[in-house]
Amino acid sequence: MAFYSKNEMKELLLEYPQYREQLYNRGFLISNIRYDELEEYPFYSNWTCTKVETDGNHYYIYINKNTYLYTYISDNRTYFLIGHAYNPYTMMYLENDILQDLADCRKKGIEQYWDKESELTGVFCLGYFSKGNVFYSTDCCGMQLVYHGTVDGNFFLTSHSKLVADLTGIQQTKYIKKLVSNRFWHYWGTWLPGDLSPFKELSRMVPNCAGKYNAKNQEITVKRYYPTREIKEFTTEEEYVDCIHNLGDIMSKNMTLIAQKWPDKKVSISVTGGRDSMTALSCTKGNYDKYSYFSYISNYDESVDAYAARDILAHLGLEHELYEIPEEWDEYKNLDAFKKVMECNNGCIGANNENDARKRLYFSMNPPCDMEVKSWVNEMGRGWYYNKYNKKHFPKYPNASYWRAMHKVYATPYLIHETNKVFKDYLKKYYSKSTFDKMDWLEMYFWEFAWSGGEGVFLTSEHRVSYDITIPFNNRKYVEMMLRVPVEKRKVDDIPVDLITYMEPRIAETGITVHDISHTSMRALIVRIYLEIMSRVHI
Repeated sequence: MAFYSKNEMKELLLEYPQYREQLYNRGFLISNIRYDELEEYPFYSNWTCTKVETDGNHYYIYINKNTYLYTYISDNRTYFLIGHAYNPYTMMYLENDILQDLADCRKKGIEQYWDKESELTGVFCLGYFSKGNVFYSTDCCGMQLVYHGTVDGNFFLTSHSKLVADLTGIQQTKYIKKLVSNRFWHYWGTWLPGDLSPFKELSRMVPNCAGKYNAKNQEITVKRYYPTREIKEFTTEEEYVDCIHNLGDIMSKNMTLIAQKWPDKKVSISVTGGRDSMTALSCTKGNYDKYSYFSYISNYDESVDAYAARDILAHLGLEHELYEIPEEWDEYKNLDAFKKVMECNNGCIGANNENDARKRLYFSMNPPCDMEVKSWVNEMGRGWYYNKYNKKHFPKYPNASYWRAMHKVYATPYLIHETNKVFKDYLKKYYSKSTFDKMDWLEMYFWEFAWSGGEGVFLTSEHRVSYDITIPFNNRKYVEMMLRVPVEKRKVDDIPVDLITYMEPRIAETGITVHDISHTSMRALIVRIYLEIMSRVHI
């Protein structure tokens, strides 16, 4: 896997200046270093800088022109929110109001602050500057990818790790280079183990944890703030029915807030015949006229989803836009250059496949909307790994080898040994026995590692290059409520099925469903055999 140096990318973007805007698009950087040449690589006049002073310490917030920064000063703290947020519990959708609300809660205590933060939906990084230090966190499921670390004692908080490498000259380690160049790397997605970034100086910010940079000793500490109590499953059908109603109420409010938040933009729900996107659609009832609806086809498998969505929307009397990604297009002649930019966006840890690269390039030049509503986080309500492995029981507590075997295919002694060390450090840093007593470790693996470290990378570094995205399911209190549903119900998709029936029975009456054709009993058996064998390897 190639690592593109600063000079290589400068030469590339000298030849292809049309892709400068895609480099680190919708990104941000917070540092105590001031960079004055924002006209040059890697900023190219697409970024602005805001200075913050706290107790004699200066910080600089660099923001790409396609993302947003909001600040609010209260009680000698400067609060910030990068991205967007809305609150279905208070019905606030303006970030300045949200920051003021957070500041009021912070005055009462840190627990009140985190409880208020758990009400927020959106894709964001937020925090505050106080007494010379920086405190920060990412959104519920880490859909806003955040890296943090120090280089030569200087602080960096960013959406794109390679941006810091371009500015400081840090390099990938031997382990990362071997990891991303091994023949099995692309199996199960390109995402790094533990909280690793492509560079040893930076770590991925784990959801449900807060970071603090101490300016005095130039060190970063991380502290878990969620869960604070045991997440117990519902035991009665009455509790489950109430849960479905509450989930529907929260989602309906979020869909109302999205419509209010961007009234002058084209906000579209990307729909398939799958249950997740249909759940979002069902909760849009009452606001159907505020949204547009689209699907796209870039290969045969996607046509099944798109046509199912078309038929369901027709049954609801709603228009459906269908985009077909062309196989031949003049702009594809520069596809290799575009792919290199995309690889830099994700830290040079994996090449885009041809189909995905074509989609991103096509939609960068032909965006179907200003803001896409995606359903992704709704998958947290599934017994995902029970189904993946067709397995009823997992160990009560995990070890490093088990997480490594669930993550990817590691076939060499060196990678097995080094990755075991990574996961051992990761488990020690973020978890304890009491943490897993509060919440099943399998759920935390999916939530804080697989979903944040996998889909968070994809969303931040690739998908949002084309247009912006919001995820109405990305709400901590909503996710917790789903996880209180008994796992046996979640394994068979009771939550989306019952939620769709409750919110918009007309969707259910179509009888249209799309199943994941890649998930078969044979595939489940193969990955389960791999898990059972390789989780016992402790090189």
